[in-house]
Amino acid sequence: MINYDLDILFFSKHKLWKLERILEVTNLDKEKFYRILEEFNQKFENQGLKKLDYKNECLAIFDKIENFEETRYSINQKTFILSEVERRSLIYLLIFTNESSLSIALFQKYLQVSKNTVLSDLKKLREELMRKNIQIEYSRKKGFSLNFEEKILQEKAWYYLQNLSEDAGFYILSKVLNDKDPLTIFKNNQLLKKIMQELQIEVVYSRYLSTLLFASLLKCRGFEKGSENINELLKSLIIGMSDGKNTIEQDNGLYRMAFNIMENVMKLAAIEFDDFTKTFMALLAHLTPAYYRLKNHFELKNVLLERIKKEYHSLFLLMDNVLQPLKEEVGEISEYEKAYFVILFGGEIYKNKYSGKSLKAIVLCVNGISSSLIMQKRLESLFPAMEFILSARVSHFEKLPINSYDIIFSTVPVKSDKKVYLMSAFPEQREENKLYNQVLQDFQLPGFIKPSAQTILDSIEPYIIIKKPASKLDLIKIIEKKLNRTRKEGKLSGVMLTDLLTKEKINFTNRELTWQEAIELAAQPLLDKHEIEERYIKAIIDKVEAFGPYIDLGLGIALPHARPEEGVKKLGMSFLRCEHPVKLMNDDKHEIKLFIFLAAIDNETHLRALSTLTKILSNKERLGQLLAATNATEVEQILLEEEGEGEK
Repeated sequence: MINYDLDILFFSKHKLWKLERILEVTNLDKEKFYRILEEFNQKFENQGLKKLDYKNECLAIFDKIENFEETRYSINQKTFILSEVERRSLIYLLIFTNESSLSIALFQKYLQVSKNTVLSDLKKLREELMRKNIQIEYSRKKGFSLNFEEKILQEKAWYYLQNLSEDAGFYILSKVLNDKDPLTIFKNNQLLKKIMQELQIEVVYSRYLSTLLFASLLKCRGFEKGSENINELLKSLIIGMSDGKNTIEQDNGLYRMAFNIMENVMKLAAIEFDDFTKTFMALLAHLTPAYYRLKNHFELKNVLLERIKKEYHSLFLLMDNVLQPLKEEVGEISEYEKAYFVILFGGEIYKNKYSGKSLKAIVLCVNGISSSLIMQKRLESLFPAMEFILSARVSHFEKLPINSYDIIFSTVPVKSDKKVYLMSAFPEQREENKLYNQVLQDFQLPGFIKPSAQTILDSIEPYIIIKKPASKLDLIKIIEKKLNRTRKEGKLSGVMLTDLLTKEKINFTNRELTWQEAIELAAQPLLDKHEIEERYIKAIIDKVEAFGPYIDLGLGIALPHARPEEGVKKLGMSFLRCEHPVKLMNDDKHEIKLFIFLAAIDNETHLRALSTLTKILSNKERLGQLLAATNATEVEQILLEEEGEGEK
C-alpha cells in the first residue's frame, strides 16, 4: 500500500516522536498509525534496511532514509521498465510541473532510457498534442513548457496520469514531485483529507493515489495563485472520485436526472425493476460522481470495457439514448463511463431469480461501487443459490450484525469468525474456478467441481495425438475456454427485430382511433398467435391510466408493454402505423403515429431486438423512412438494412 501519512516524521529534524505528537501532526488515529508503521517496517525489511524503532509509545528515527521513494514503492530504480505510452505520458506530466531545469538529460535520468529514445518519445508526444493544438516549447532559460489554454492542459494532465502504472509510473512522478521539497505530496495529502472531511465523503480507495498526485501536479504548476479556484477544482475532483454515498442529497437537479434516466431505461429496454427504489438509489450514488467527472473532464478508464461491451452488447447500444439527460448537461460521454452504467443496470436486468436461497454472503470491495457491482455479478453467476449483500467500505462491513451473513468475499484481508475468501475485484477464469471449487467443497453445495484444463489434458493425453502446428498450450487454452463458457448477452444471443416483426404482425390503419383502441388493435396479431392473453392488453391500458403515458418513447413512437406475469405466453412483437395520430391520455403532447407492441417473457431476451429499434430512433433518416412506410415489405426492408449495418 502506497502511503504518505508519515512523511512529516521521516523528513523532520526531530529524531524522537511521542505517540500523542505523532497523531497530532499526521491526523491519524492510533490504530491506523500502527498499521501504516507495520507496513513501512515490512518494506524496510524487504529492502534490507533497518526497521523503525517504536517502544513505549515513542518512535525513534535516527538514520536518514536514502532513496526513500524506492522504498515507498518497493521498486528497484535500475530494473523497472516503462512502456512507450507511459514514457510519453510522464514526459508531458514532467513538463506540466513547470520545472525550469527540465532537459533531455533529466528525461533520460528519470525514464532510464537513451537520448534517442527520449527524442523519439518527445517527437511523438508533440505530434499527438498538435492534433489538439497544444504546443511543447523550449528555451534555455525556461526549459520545456506547454502552450495552450490552462484548463485543457489540466485535462490532458489527468488523461496522461491515467496511463501510468501504480508502480513504476507513479514512483517516477512521486520522485519528481518530492524532489525539491520531500513534503510536497504530504501537504497535499493533508489538504485532500481536510476537504474530504468538510464534504463528509470518501474517495474510492483505488482512485485516491491518482487524485493525490494530480493535486500535487496542480500545486507544482503554480495553480496555488488562485487558492480558492484550486480548492473548488479539488472538491469537484474528490466528489468525482468518491463512492457517491454521502453526496445524494446535494443536488435536486441530479435527483431529477436520475429519475429521467431510470424512466429511459425502463422505456427503451421495456423492463420493470423488482425493487425500483433500490436501483434508483444505486443509480443516484453512481450518477453524482459521474456527473462531476464528466463535467470537469476527469473521466475514468474502465479496464473491463471490451468485456462489458461483449457481455452486454445490446444493453450497451441502448446507453446513448438512456443517458440522454446526462449528455445534455455534460456533453459527449465516453465508452468507459457508459460501461459503468451498463454494469449498474445489467446487474439488475440479468440477475438470476432463484428461490430457497439459504447462504448469505458479504461482497466487500473497496475499489468503488462499479467494481463492487462487477464483482457481485461474477459471484452471482458462480453461486446462484446465495444471497449477496454489497459493501464498499470496511467500516460499513464492520457494523453489520455477524448473524446476518455466512460467507465473506473480499478484496482486502479482514478478521472474522466467518469464512473469508480473498479474491481480485476482476478475477481471471483460473481464479474463478479455484474459488468455485473451494466454496463448493467448504459448504458442500450442490454443483459440479470443475477440473483444471491441465487435469483434463493429462487424463486424455494417452489417447490423443496433437498434430502440429497445434501444441499442448493451445489445447489447454481451448479446454479452458470451453470449461468457462458462460451464458452471455453478446451479439449472438437474444432475438433480432426482424425475427419478431414478421409480415403478418406489421399492420397499417387509416381509422381514427382512441389510444385504448390503438393499443388493442396493435396487440391483435399477438392475441391471434396466442402469444399473449386478453388480460395483458388490459394491464397495459390500466397502467397508462394509472401512471400516465409511460409507453411514449418520443418522436411519435409508443412501446406498449407490461410485466411478463400479467399475461405473456411467448416472446412477441407487433407493429401498427396509424395514418391519424393517436393522442395518449388525450394529450396533444403525446401524439403517436407508430405503436410497437411488446410481449416480453423476461428482462433480457428482447433486448437485442430493442437495440435495433433504438438505433432507428437515433437515426433521423431511418426513423423518417419507418414513419413514412406504407406496407409491410417496406418496413421489413428498413429493419433488415439497420440490422445489417449493426452486424458489420
